[in-house]
Amino acid sequence: MFKTIRDMFVGALIPTLITAALALTGTAPGTGPQLIDGIWAQGVANGLNASFLNGVTCTGSTQATAFQLPSAATLIELDTVAASTGCNLPTALPGVEISIYNNGANTATIYPTVPNNPVTGVQDTLNNATTTTVASHTSIYVFCAKAGIWSVK
Repeated sequence: MFKTIRDMFVGALIPTLITAALALTGTAPGTGPQLIDGIWAQGVANGLNASFLNGVTCTGSTQATAFQLPSAATLIELDTVAASTGCNLPTALPGVEISIYNNGANTATIYPTVPNNPVTGVQDTLNNATTTTVASHTSIYVFCAKAGIWSVK
């Protein structure tokens, strides 16, 4: 009898735990037009459910040939960094924040995006410079409070 009660309790507990886990993160949207899960959207607004990108290979030795990072990822890991290679940040628009970790063997050069910023009409800057670097096995945090200007920490 106790075994039956235990099995019923466990059977009821497992779906509850799964539901509780989904309540923290929600369901990420797929592709195409659709309604977005409110719990997932609230998680994004509260700093959870951050989009990430890993496995990035830095390419090119100039801004024009560097790998373009997507605008949707807020946590980025550079895994393959050859000597003198780098990547381009997305357009500097207010409210955008990106953390970049260099897991590669060499220092990565970070450039602003190639096209001019659509808001300012000029090239973005990084701490009033045209490039910044991320040493091997270190990270930087970049954010934009004013269009066209990346602040690098």
